[in-house]
Amino acid sequence: MTPEEASDPFRLPQIEDGVRETQATLAYHAVRAMILRCELQPGAVINDKALSSKLGYGRTPIREALLRLSSERLVLFLHNQSIIVAPIGLDEINDLYTLRLHLERLAWRLWAAEASSKQIERLAGVFDDVPKLVRAGDVEALLHLDFLFHSQIYRECGNPFLTQSLYNLSGVTYRIWHLTSTRDVQAQAETARSHVPIVEAIYAHDLVRLDREIEQHISHAYDEIMKRFINNTVSRIGDIPIQLLNKDSLDEVHK
Repeated sequence: MTPEEASDPFRLPQIEDGVRETQATLAYHAVRAMILRCELQPGAVINDKALSSKLGYGRTPIREALLRLSSERLVLFLHNQSIIVAPIGLDEINDLYTLRLHLERLAWRLWAAEASSKQIERLAGVFDDVPKLVRAGDVEALLHLDFLFHSQIYRECGNPFLTQSLYNLSGVTYRIWHLTSTRDVQAQAETARSHVPIVEAIYAHDLVRLDREIEQHISHAYDEIMKRFINNTVSRIGDIPIQLLNKDSLDEVHK
């Protein structure tokens, strides 16, 4: 894991070496990181003047950053001219994972069709440091390994629009993890180990099995997130309808 990936693993690498980012772009990444790590809590009112002072960027770059974040649905501009961090509810989690399920299945299909032996070996080695991280009790680093595994596919799927979409979704997923995680190192290690069947399907060149493993992996992640969200962060649920990922309307893997 590079220092850049360790500090901000959900940032899509786009800038070439030697190219300086604008103040607005730097402000965007800084504010986005604060939102994803829940330093700015869901529903919190954003004071652009206070952010400017805290981060050291002018109010114009901060404002441009907030407008960009609003396009990712991380920030909301309200009719009374106030700005808030987008709240998270059951509907948002459901919509996020439904979209991720289909986009990631597509990315894996595209990647598997062109992946070289070197790419496969690099993917298979992502979780080599799990025992060391478990001994260190480093839950956050284990989570980052999870992202690095999936992000290799995002970067190498060959479709830049799909890459950008999946990076954005992963950032939002990271925010939900911060809201719901128990910081249990063994549970995070078990999540890391749950990727083994995916790698086995790749080595077997079994694309049908790979598609099935990806669907099961993301569906299981959805179930766990929903369970923790309801138990840990929702005090009153009411009668909110929840469209589960295993609903008949979703595509069947074997079609």
